[in-house]
Amino acid sequence: MTTRTKVLLTGVAVFLIAIAAFMLIGTNSGKAPGSAQTEQASSDPQAPVARTGLADSSDKVRLNLAEGGKALIGETGEIVLTLDIEPGWHVNANPASMEFLIPTVAKSSAGGQSLDIPTEYPRGRVSDIVLGDTALEVYDDGASIRLLPDEKQTAALKEAGRLDMTVRVQACSDEGVCLAPADLPVALNLDDTKPQ
Repeated sequence: MTTRTKVLLTGVAVFLIAIAAFMLIGTNSGKAPGSAQTEQASSDPQAPVARTGLADSSDKVRLNLAEGGKALIGETGEIVLTLDIEPGWHVNANPASMEFLIPTVAKSSAGGQSLDIPTEYPRGRVSDIVLGDTALEVYDDGASIRLLPDEKQTAALKEAGRLDMTVRVQACSDEGVCLAPADLPVALNLDDTKPQ
């Protein structure tokens, strides 16, 4: 077999593998349970956007502003984010029970600048999942994360008029199946106190 034939056969094999990979991704891009429909995303700004590809934690977890966005700067002095987690699923607590687990972490920015807003995470529920001698602590549906900006941060937020928040989560089923972690975004428009 000549070198040219070997190169040609290798090229054909790589091409076939690439086609198979795209076909696999295409079959996973249907409306999986918990994924949003495209029509919902266009009519409801809080609805998650449909996407293609493999499942990740955003298919099982949503992020909401508590009280429809009423717990805002200037009213209560805190911003409350609530995790909306599908039944049968949970996310890791913060801090995570073991070093290799991905904790739930909130990050904030205003005007493109990162803000280190003090954040209170709820105490995790001790689950039935045990690794070694450690029972894992998790958050269930309805867990709330509180952001407590100081006066300087409050002034920066009012000047920017918008707060962008992201919560990184990793969803796992009660049977122990874990999805890839995801960053859940939500934006708060401080001018008209309506979430975007």
